[in-house]
Amino acid sequence: MTRPVRVLSIDGGGVRGYLPALLLAEIERRASVPAAKLFDLVVGTSTGGIIGIGLAAGLSAQSLADFYPTYGRRIFGGTEEPAWKTRLLGSGGTFSERMGGAARRIGSPFGGNPAYGGNARHRPDGLEGVLRDVLGDVRLSQAAMDLAITSFDGLVAMPVVFSRRDALADANCDLPLRDVARATSAAPTYFPPLETDWAGRRCLFVDGGVWANNPSGVAVSESLILTSEKNLTGQSVFLVSLGTGMAPAGAAFEGTNSWIGSAGDIVKTATSVVAGELLASRAVPVQNYRRLQVVDNRVAGAMDDPSSQRLGVLKAAADDLIRSKNADLDEIVARLAV
Repeated sequence: MTRPVRVLSIDGGGVRGYLPALLLAEIERRASVPAAKLFDLVVGTSTGGIIGIGLAAGLSAQSLADFYPTYGRRIFGGTEEPAWKTRLLGSGGTFSERMGGAARRIGSPFGGNPAYGGNARHRPDGLEGVLRDVLGDVRLSQAAMDLAITSFDGLVAMPVVFSRRDALADANCDLPLRDVARATSAAPTYFPPLETDWAGRRCLFVDGGVWANNPSGVAVSESLILTSEKNLTGQSVFLVSLGTGMAPAGAAFEGTNSWIGSAGDIVKTATSVVAGELLASRAVPVQNYRRLQVVDNRVAGAMDDPSSQRLGVLKAAADDLIRSKNADLDEIVARLAV
């Protein structure tokens, strides 16, 4: 009997990517096999895209979990000072330099911020340097497994999927993995867009979370070519979907908010992880779909806070989920390792 196509999908969520990375490391530990060998296809958005790219570049899941405490400060800057103080004044440097940083942060919502790349809170140098050090010059076409990573081209207002399949078929679609990682994680207001050439045109890439924060629907779509190659039906997929944590759901579009509040509802809905979950659960048989997600107010914090306190909260939430889903994790490993 031909086994189902094994697919991994990982949500976006900034530093909250520590959660699915820890879950993936636990799956890897129980299987005693590198996580990359457990899946035929990995699909990711933003921080989940970086994890997926790391797997396809040959990194272990444990090293990807270590990525967040190791590189978080280099990517986002800051210190272990109280979050409100760091958020307003910045970190390091002289008092005048920190006040200048505060002025840029306060001013950026009302106009451009050239020093930080438009209205972005963080310069891209730290993130780009880390991606260069971790991923080197490996290209999308050289990925060790099938890979699909989401982004969005702001120049033509179109969703984008970077895939190894396309890169192998067309050199114009091939990029260094570090650029793919940068493109999928260029979250508006956090990092400036990435401008580069792709698919024969100039593009301005922003975070894939603006249209597929939970890329499970993309994962189902991308898996169809793999099932067809094995003469399987489109439902012959075993999909493991890893979330980055969320607060319990609340009401939206009540009609009682200010226009700013209503606009916020629209943004939250557009970047919600629930749409991807709905698409996946309708496309994949219930026995072949596993969603691991923390629903807890503790995890609903800043996506760019890599402090030891914040990472500790995320690790505690991951540990709680692992304990509560012990039997489910064993079943997932048994299904993946066949």
